[in-house]
Amino acid sequence: MADLLEIDALSLYFGEPYPITDRLTVTQPTIGQIIQYGEKEYFSMIHTITAIPSDMKSQLWDMGLDWNQVSDFELFMILCQTLPVERTEIVLGDIDLSRLRPYQHPQNPDMVILADVDNGVVIDEFVYLRIVNYLRTLHNLKPKVEHSMNEFTKKFMIEEDRQKIAANAQKTYESFLLPLISSVKVRQGYSLDYIKNEFLYEFFDDINRLQIIHSADALLQGCYAGNIDMSKVNKKELDWMRPTSSATTTKPQITL
Repeated sequence: MADLLEIDALSLYFGEPYPITDRLTVTQPTIGQIIQYGEKEYFSMIHTITAIPSDMKSQLWDMGLDWNQVSDFELFMILCQTLPVERTEIVLGDIDLSRLRPYQHPQNPDMVILADVDNGVVIDEFVYLRIVNYLRTLHNLKPKVEHSMNEFTKKFMIEEDRQKIAANAQKTYESFLLPLISSVKVRQGYSLDYIKNEFLYEFFDDINRLQIIHSADALLQGCYAGNIDMSKVNKKELDWMRPTSSATTTKPQITL
């Protein structure tokens, strides 16, 4: 199972489609496609698909559900009803998640699957894991699982979640991509058309590579100038061709 969840970084870099089943393939958008779609709407959709119960404590509680008792796949079953094809086609093509309905697994009566019978789309828990694992890897999203130890802690965490949602609702959305685009454009001299045609992972890698090069150059200059003791420098920090992280370390702030 672990092998099937591995993501090929080189394929990500070149924006290759990620086939999951015969009927379902995840595609990676370019910067230009995200701009055309709407940046805020795009990241909101991605966060909705990849959400875990800890992200929605108060919303689930208001539905009569304890987030501690809800699995990630069960939450996806709820949220997919809010994801028609118009919202997700930028990454899922013609798959309409809002048409999925729960059914008993034909080989395992203890398991539930989601299916759009008319269009031959079936998503079981493993298929779901492959979808969200790809999207999380692409966008550098790391789930933060939070559980309450007792009733007092549970109520406190729910109230804290309500306050966070209310505070975020008052904030004006600020573009996550704009400062990154501006930085790479000025630093590298890229044209706007060039940036628009970059796949998202490639663009994130550019940002991280620039940071690595800048850091390595500054460290090397400090060593040559005698301001830094070479014996105390991790030689890997001087290698500007070392692997970057999977995606940019900053993330857009989106309220579910």
